Amino acid sequence: MVRSRSFDEAQVLTDAMNAFRKHGFAGVSIKTLEAATGLTSGSIYNAYGDKDGVYRAALNHYIDAVIRWRLDTYIGAEGGVDGVERLFLSLLSDGEANPNGCLLTNAAVEFGAGPSVATQGVQDGLALLEAGMRDALLRDIDAEHVDRAVTRLLLIYQGILVLRRAGRDISASDAVVRDEFDHLRKMRKSC
Repeated sequence: MVRSRSFDEAQVLTDAMNAFRKHGFAGVSIKTLEAATGLTSGSIYNAYGDKDGVYRAALNHYIDAVIRWRLDTYIGAEGGVDGVERLFLSLLSDGEANPNGCLLTNAAVEFGAGPSVATQGVQDGLALLEAGMRDALLRDIDAEHVDRAVTRLLLIYQGILVLRRAGRDISASDAVVRDEFDHLRKMRKSC
């Protein structure tokens, strides 16, 4: 008989997600997860199988709770170039910055392109970002220009996150982002 979980799974996954953001996969042990989540190792193993299972669940939770939320909040239903610009500018505001970085970006850097515990989650998260930007831009820009714009934007987005995580001064990024979106506004469809 399967027992129901006696813990708030969203909170546990948020706590695990934050531990992995801070320390990376390699830097987190089951003991670290116990301290971060308040669960015993037995509960962790029963619920997720092993550290890999916790990581996969935490990465999927991050994609839903952070990336999807950011797309919905900043791009929103209206989308367009202005919505995507809001998403980018939010990366640069101190209120939005997490000193531990983006779990998706951290996972891509930590694991690279080879098969790993993060492979599917990284692919899913990047695909979600690309699709969100593509759908929004298609409202304003002719389809023939959107793929190249999305590629440029994904490079800038991930670059900002990597530089911020590395502790680099990204104060000039605001001007770069605004220049890119000024360029995209010039590509708007004529009505």
